[in-house]
Amino acid sequence: MKPAIAGVLALVLAACSASGPRSDRAQRCLTISRFPSQVQLGQYPLSEDGGFSLAFIHSVSDTPVRDDYQAIGLRIIQTGETFEAHGAGLPSGSDETGVTAWEHRDGRFVVHMQRSISRLVVRTDRNYRNRLILEGQEINLNDWVDQALELAIVPCTAP
Repeated sequence: MKPAIAGVLALVLAACSASGPRSDRAQRCLTISRFPSQVQLGQYPLSEDGGFSLAFIHSVSDTPVRDDYQAIGLRIIQTGETFEAHGAGLPSGSDETGVTAWEHRDGRFVVHMQRSISRLVVRTDRNYRNRLILEGQEINLNDWVDQALELAIVPCTAP
């Protein structure tokens, strides 16, 4: 009886591991959708580390800003922000949510953070040169008409 139970247990364990969620190993993609309609505009595979950045020109200071993110599972964590001049909406102190450290490097402010982003919605405008940097590739978010775009991490789907 013991060998039969062991055999059944082995089959059950094999079936569970084959059919269970594999988000930790499945290829993840960054999707870009219109917001709030959710019409998908693009889907891009993420690297193993899940890193990507958004770059734009700040509307007040008219200087470049880069926001760095990392996909952890299907969540988005902001890991940093780099900018040249303080302006509305930019971090201004170490007591801000998720900020872990500040540095001044090569004439720029570099803010390190671990900030969980529940929903990443970006308002694009040609004047601000919105770009997504992913795997060394630069995607021009202004190729789509100026609008709100939502970026989300999802399991990749076949083309």
